[in-house]
Amino acid sequence: MRKKSFLSYEAKLIIAIVAILLLVFLPIPLLDNVLGFKNSLVLFYEENLAHYPIWLQVVPFVLPIILMVAIKLIRKNRSKYVEDNFYNINWTWTWHKNDIANLECFCPTCGESLYYDDTTSKFTLEVSKIDFICDKCQKVMGSIANENNKLNSSQLVKKEIQRLIYRKLAEDKNLTN
Repeated sequence: MRKKSFLSYEAKLIIAIVAILLLVFLPIPLLDNVLGFKNSLVLFYEENLAHYPIWLQVVPFVLPIILMVAIKLIRKNRSKYVEDNFYNINWTWTWHKNDIANLECFCPTCGESLYYDDTTSKFTLEVSKIDFICDKCQKVMGSIANENNKLNSSQLVKKEIQRLIYRKLAEDKNLTN
């Protein structure tokens, strides 16, 4: 659903035109303030920055742009990674900003959605497990060991996805060095 805007485009345009006309015709010393600011900026530059080489003066302006482009490229590559096979189970997900969302698991043989069973037997196990079962195949398709009973299966798989992404980024970094 589209978010409603407070003002229409026409109303915003009319307000902008009226504001420009007010700035032009009202007796406000705006131009004097702008010129004074420009003069103080030039004076600051000549006193503090002019003795540095030009490339060093440009770096603070160029570096943030380079970083933003690099971050966009990393996010773009990450957003293409939306499916993989963990624990012999096919997993799909979507990205919501930097978080994994809509994580789903599917049977590797028939493609049906799996359900999980995290109950343990009467005998106390030191390491519990989560079984993923296919209704169509009528068998356990995969299991995840769960040492920490506070984590559910989706959190375990999300951690695995993040681990693989970090490993891939580290490999890419090592290849460029």
